Amino acid sequence: MLERVLFAGGGTGGHIYMAVALAQELRAEEPRRQFLFVGTQKEVEKNILPNLGFQVESLNIGGLKNLGPLKIAWTLIRLPLSFIASIRIIKRFAPSVMVGLGGYSSGPVLLVGKALGIPSLIIEPNVLPGLTNRLLGYWVDGVAVAYDETASWFGEKARLTGIPVRPQFHKVQTEISTKGPIRLLIFGGSQGSSALNKLVCNTLSSLPSNQLSLVHQTGTKDYDLVKKKYERAQVQAEILEFIDDMPAYFDRADLVLSRAGALTLAEITMAGKASILMPFPHAADNHQQKNAALLANRQAALVLEQGRTSHKDLAQLIIELLSNRTRLIQMARASRQLARTGGACRIVEWMRQLENEKKLRS
Repeated sequence: MLERVLFAGGGTGGHIYMAVALAQELRAEEPRRQFLFVGTQKEVEKNILPNLGFQVESLNIGGLKNLGPLKIAWTLIRLPLSFIASIRIIKRFAPSVMVGLGGYSSGPVLLVGKALGIPSLIIEPNVLPGLTNRLLGYWVDGVAVAYDETASWFGEKARLTGIPVRPQFHKVQTEISTKGPIRLLIFGGSQGSSALNKLVCNTLSSLPSNQLSLVHQTGTKDYDLVKKKYERAQVQAEILEFIDDMPAYFDRADLVLSRAGALTLAEITMAGKASILMPFPHAADNHQQKNAALLANRQAALVLEQGRTSHKDLAQLIIELLSNRTRLIQMARASRQLARTGGACRIVEWMRQLENEKKLRS
């Protein structure tokens, strides 16, 4: 059962690691299962997934939201080719079940799969569903959601499962260090965030570096610049382009400074970490702001607004937390209480159910 599973997503780190979490759940029972990820020609897909045993295919497709008329027209011109490519991919791989992870590449793939009679579900990890998932919700067999607020968009097709998170995050140390420097982990998603990198670099000279142990994932684009900024500020830190084993770095962190993507927040809460969040302001429908607000309302995170937060504001906030470990402990506990464990297991069981229902109909 579930011999071949096709995942379709937009190529972000969040989409990729949700697929990885589900694959790990499935491979724990049967190591020989096959997985195909259909994405959008992003480097992060090529760098991560083949090493984890995934086949990778790409569609030449773009989005439709927040674009000028020429780019929208170009996307629409390419759309028929995306459907043709999807037909070829699906017939060649012959998946048992298809899982949409969000993002525009999942649209053609899941619609073709529906026409070919392949059972499918989509995962909506955000509070406010993205456009692609809102449209696909009419066609797929089920929608796995992370929040009660999201279920109303999809009616009876929705099921509250939580987000699939890699099992390594379940084992992360949740205690705040009681002595020595506070350990701060900084990252802006799998590809980094120039805005977050710049803000942190401008803050370095104002921070008591002897009270901080810093790890900063920069992304490839900003790595050299950020490294030079730390050297000029004479601040010691572990600076990395990309962190592959993120659970290990979470294990050593007392505080996380990051964007507010849905999977990032699921990992933060699963690990029980206090966080400072700076949502990406140009995310579709401002969904990162809504994600971050859930944690902030439960006293699990502090939220900064990009463009309105100065380096002095960030420095002051970090300094206040350095002097108040009790608050960090309270934030970490509140974060852990928001975790919804077992998301991958529940979604895998649903995938099996969809496959069995198809067999009964055949």
